[in-house]
Amino acid sequence: MKFTFLLLTALTVNLSLAPAGVTPLPDKVAAVVPDKQASQIPDAEKLTGMLGERVQNSAINRLLQTVDPDRLLEGYRKRPGRQEWDGEHIGKWIHAATLAWVYTGNAELRAKLDKTVTELIKCQLEDGYLGTYEPEKRWTSWDVWSHKYNLIGLLTYIRYTGNLEALPACQKMGDLLCKTFGEGPGQKRVIQVGGHAGMASSSVLEPMVWLYRLTGEPRYRTFCEQILSSWERPEGPHIVSRLVEGQGVHKVGNGKAYEMLSCLNGMLEWYRVTGDDQLLQAALNAWKDIVAKRLYITGTCSSHEHFQGDYDLINYGNVGETCVTVTWLQFNAHLLRLTGEARFADQLERIAYNQLPGAQRPNGKGWGYYVQMKGLKPYNENLTGSCCLSSGPRGMALLPTFALTTDADGVVINFYDPATATLTLADRSVVALDVQSQYPAAESITITVKPAKPQTFALKLRIPSWCDNASLQVSGQSAPLTPGKDGYVAINRLWQPGDKVTLTLPLKARLIAGDHTNEGKAALAYGPLILAVDAALSDGQNNPALPGLDLAALKFTVEPAKETYLAWPEAQVFRITVDGKNYGLAPFATAGCTGSRFRVWMRLAGAIANDNLLENGIESRSRQGNLEGSILDDLPVVTFDGKMATEDWYAVTLDKPITIGKLVFSQGKLFHNGGWFDASAGKPQVQIQETKNSEWKTVGELAKYPSTTATDNAKIRAGQDFIVTFSPPLTATAVRVLGKPASGDAPHQAFSSCAGLRATAP
Repeated sequence: MKFTFLLLTALTVNLSLAPAGVTPLPDKVAAVVPDKQASQIPDAEKLTGMLGERVQNSAINRLLQTVDPDRLLEGYRKRPGRQEWDGEHIGKWIHAATLAWVYTGNAELRAKLDKTVTELIKCQLEDGYLGTYEPEKRWTSWDVWSHKYNLIGLLTYIRYTGNLEALPACQKMGDLLCKTFGEGPGQKRVIQVGGHAGMASSSVLEPMVWLYRLTGEPRYRTFCEQILSSWERPEGPHIVSRLVEGQGVHKVGNGKAYEMLSCLNGMLEWYRVTGDDQLLQAALNAWKDIVAKRLYITGTCSSHEHFQGDYDLINYGNVGETCVTVTWLQFNAHLLRLTGEARFADQLERIAYNQLPGAQRPNGKGWGYYVQMKGLKPYNENLTGSCCLSSGPRGMALLPTFALTTDADGVVINFYDPATATLTLADRSVVALDVQSQYPAAESITITVKPAKPQTFALKLRIPSWCDNASLQVSGQSAPLTPGKDGYVAINRLWQPGDKVTLTLPLKARLIAGDHTNEGKAALAYGPLILAVDAALSDGQNNPALPGLDLAALKFTVEPAKETYLAWPEAQVFRITVDGKNYGLAPFATAGCTGSRFRVWMRLAGAIANDNLLENGIESRSRQGNLEGSILDDLPVVTFDGKMATEDWYAVTLDKPITIGKLVFSQGKLFHNGGWFDASAGKPQVQIQETKNSEWKTVGELAKYPSTTATDNAKIRAGQDFIVTFSPPLTATAVRVLGKPASGDAPHQAFSSCAGLRATAP
């Protein structure tokens, strides 16, 4: 492959220029709305603490060493791929790997990147099609989505490498999209394919704006305009109009979080081009709605991949899709750049120190799909079956673009991970920074400012929203902490090379009282970290009943982490004492990293928590099966052992009686050879033991379980809930659901599957 490196002055202020290293290819179309905070070229800074460890591990251990390019290309070389959305993985990998290469400078990663790009372009068809579908099935499902990610990956690669040989492939994709979708004769509307009220396919807006700005071709601008127009058609998702009206995000389109946030990110890119203030207002309204009503304490949103009703934030099951976490991070990064307001950096800190690393195996090799507030970490190192395993590394690769940055006034410090940076100010002068800290393990942060020569500018510090007693010294003298309108504390002065600023952010534990779905519970935080009780640190226990909201009563202590929990040199774990028992907590970023059960929200003694009454019980099933999981943590199990059986059951036994108003059985995984109950001889039954070891008593059935047979699952869905309500309530020491297992297409055996068993109070 021949490389052309263009060292040109950027026409836009989206990216600040580093004095050395990678220089991005400039856009031909300048932004009408310039960014207030610059997005840094990743090699402008190096993070070396907790975040730095995770970014590096993602770059090397995952993107370089774990992901196989042949697996990424599989569906393109021999269409179709393994699954409908298989085509999205390679574009995501190219995007993340390009940013990671810029950050690390790793030559081996660059070589892998170049080869993968070359092989992907070879798969493009003559008409520009670069998807994984066979001709008769084109544009019926996830084609546009895959083209979106191929454009994102390749345009990022072109921008940072300067290699224009990939640009014709991008333009051929763009031209094919322009030809296929529109309002003309024989064209489709982009919102009519891909599902999710048109949001999946129309999220191609983001890279099409990039393509327009890079090339200046008017047809790409027209295509983007048509997407915005299509959103407001009667059958469209009404993204802009409903958000401007103040409707919640759960009422936009079909509420699908990943696709909607992807559209909002594209909308903000279009705002940069047009300056249409209505678009920014729609985005700000969406942000306010999510933060107020739909945001988990760890910095993610959605359950079952959708924005749910107001304050509907269940803690278990299909919660915290990593794709949603990453697009939520991108959304906040866009708003931070456009507004320069610290409130968006506060959200980025919440994500970066909690949910994002919490979804990543500490060594960087694996990621989780859903990463809930309690249960087990579902780490996976392959790609099949989950879009999220390619999304997580994109989030990690983006952290160096906004951790330390600049604005029109000077330097902006958003994150306090130890770091070095070389930043270019608005007047093209260069300032080096050295951030020395053990954040978030120690409270003192020293920033050494190193302009090339004495220079006047502002150093802006973000005081985290969790900290109410920070202090500041500049060159040894106390300084006031008065935030400006943008939320930052600005130190305006003539800076001498070597001047030091010492910021103290006292780290202390905080008990956070739960509300709504977490009423009757509390969570612990320490600095920016959300903590979780970890069974491996607590002699197998992870469900203390806190005596109240008095932190002193818990005897909270901090100690150095050991073994697997030592995810970075200064990592810590935490301890509390409840009813004479010692419980260990880990940051959500490492909780459950040994395969242990964990929980963020702890119940308050005497409170009626909206939670699973069975979670302190002992689970069992008729056959062990071959799938590790837990029906108490909404992690599917099966009874598969290759043998025939006439009855399967899933049970939970308790030490003390409970009073049950409602029982919920969640359907587990489905396979070609079984996984469901055969209801042809009767619906699955619900039984209880009224006292310990008493006879099982039938008290109901899963009345809405579909009319399945041994070979037909009647389109039952994995994760589908079946509810039994008891009136009057029942008292029991054990409950179980039993039925006849199905055989599917393998009549010599039969098995079933359960994803969860939950009981709630009357």
